[in-house]
Amino acid sequence: MFIDSQSGAMKTLDDVVKEAANYDVIIFGEKHDSKDCHDAELALLKSLAKTYPLIFSMEMFERDVQHFLDDYLNGKITEAEFLKKSRPWSNYKDDYRPLVEYCKKQGIYVLAANVPRYIASSVAKNGPVALDSLKSHEKKYISQVVYYDNKEYRKRFYETMEKVHMPGFSDEMKENYYKAQCLKDATMAESIVRALKSHKGYKVFHINGSFHSDYKLGVVFQLKRMEPSLKVLVIAPLEKGENLKGKEDIGDFIFFYER
Repeated sequence: MFIDSQSGAMKTLDDVVKEAANYDVIIFGEKHDSKDCHDAELALLKSLAKTYPLIFSMEMFERDVQHFLDDYLNGKITEAEFLKKSRPWSNYKDDYRPLVEYCKKQGIYVLAANVPRYIASSVAKNGPVALDSLKSHEKKYISQVVYYDNKEYRKRFYETMEKVHMPGFSDEMKENYYKAQCLKDATMAESIVRALKSHKGYKVFHINGSFHSDYKLGVVFQLKRMEPSLKVLVIAPLEKGENLKGKEDIGDFIFFYER
């Protein structure tokens, strides 16, 4: 079920697709463990692809495996070889394979948008100084510019990390993790910008964990800093029964899901 976040009006999938005509980038912020979210992503992908020239972009694959993804989509390697080389997430078979297979069947380009996790992990441990030691070929796997100066995003990130992941961590460690998060956001954003520039007239449908796009922060903030003219539509998830009050700015549309 979709809701217009400002009016509170119920919207259909067709309503969302129609509204997408006014945007360059459509971002679905998912809950990684929600089948409802993954089913909605597939339905939206199919509807968008039938309506607009489309690129499908994923947090779940990283820039350094783009060529393996390309080879699989173009029938040059088997699925087994693709999965062996591309570091798919543990829930790939159930949750992301249907999306990739649909794109393969329809000839839709799939973008491996994210920064390699070993690079992000190094920044989380040592801070952005870790990027100075990257080899020349590795530098193409990261965004050329990263914007860290969003106070609201930093605050929300710190609060989330304190609650969920790392209570008691030092401020320096929290800041390193925050900057690693920004590197992921910026790399996904730059990947999207590059794809749009090389595919004139296309839209990008991008999926990521909801924190990367909630309140139009994260990837959206990086996109708007890189290309201020871009119009970005955000779909944010809330659990069924959760109160929308006070969260009207979390996205343009709200998708209510069950766990």
